[in-house]
Amino acid sequence: MTVPIGAVVVGVPFDASLTVLVVLHAICVWLFMAAWNVFNDVMDVEVDRTNHPDRPLASGAIPLEGARRLGKRLLFASILSLLTAAAVAALWSGEITDWLPSLPIWFFAFGLMFHYESEGESSLSLKHKGLPGNLAVSLLVGLVIVFGAAAVGAAADARVLLVGLSAFAVNSAREVIKDIEDMAGDAGRVTLSHRIGPEKARFIAWIMTLVGLAAMFLPFGLGMFEANLSYCMIPAVVALVATKPRLYRGDDHAAQRSLRLTMVLGLVGFLAAAILQRA
Repeated sequence: MTVPIGAVVVGVPFDASLTVLVVLHAICVWLFMAAWNVFNDVMDVEVDRTNHPDRPLASGAIPLEGARRLGKRLLFASILSLLTAAAVAALWSGEITDWLPSLPIWFFAFGLMFHYESEGESSLSLKHKGLPGNLAVSLLVGLVIVFGAAAVGAAADARVLLVGLSAFAVNSAREVIKDIEDMAGDAGRVTLSHRIGPEKARFIAWIMTLVGLAAMFLPFGLGMFEANLSYCMIPAVVALVATKPRLYRGDDHAAQRSLRLTMVLGLVGFLAAAILQRA
């Protein structure tokens, strides 16, 4: 759903061809993220046997080799969706030049996935490096929103970049908190909470949420959206503020769920502001 949000936020009027491009980009991301999650579960199977023993791979309900094959097929299908979007942009909409940023965004996302999930000399092995891995995952979340804007030829629009920055910051905080939650079962990973301790990690996560909060209101303060539409962000702010006491209590599961809600409500708020401004 972040793909159409990214496309709507930039304010480009939709026609039939642009609608098809947005749908194809959304399918492309859906397949890509499904593949990444499969590969992630394959990599995490030993850790999940401690932290999440009910998951399909950890419980043995699905064989590892079958999961690997599924991940490859999903990734191939994502590429097919992207190539179909390229054909639509070239043959139907005639806006292939404006659409072209979609290609480097997809390949950059693939690079993030490769360096996060794979191991060996050619990989940065980000999954095992704590904070860099958290930032890589969160960068992908922000990129998906920009990818939606790229579908309508507006990848460099300042509004969508700030929306992406907000999602990146809040999700980075959530990734840090999730690592605190999984400290007991993490094996072979040097997470931020392992390096500096859970209390300091929670403080850094809170600073990240404040960066996300600032990014939420910058488009209104800079006149990209009408200032009076900033009320659309109130639900996200309420959810974000509710995270603080949960972090203070060390209730990491509730805190990371609250941050996820913050991100969702923030994106819905931007969508509402974009629609109301256009009305």
